[in-house]
Amino acid sequence: MMSNYLNLQFDLAGKPVSGFCMQIHDDFHETYAVVLDGYHSFCVWLDGNANWKFSKYANIEPGILDKVITQLKSLKPGN
Repeated sequence: MMSNYLNLQFDLAGKPVSGFCMQIHDDFHETYAVVLDGYHSFCVWLDGNANWKFSKYANIEPGILDKVITQLKSLKPGN
């Protein structure tokens, strides 16, 4: 997968978004802390059913969340 750290940089509706995510230790899920410029940090994780979830109070546009998850999914073997 990744070396526990991934730079993020993409455009969403003409707005540049940059930041990073890093894998964090979680005994139950594959979990990542996400830090984006201009946003509060949040977590995303794969639950036991291989569904991506995100922090309850993540205050970001859905398109940004989709881009982050797409980049994480592209790094997983078999994708």
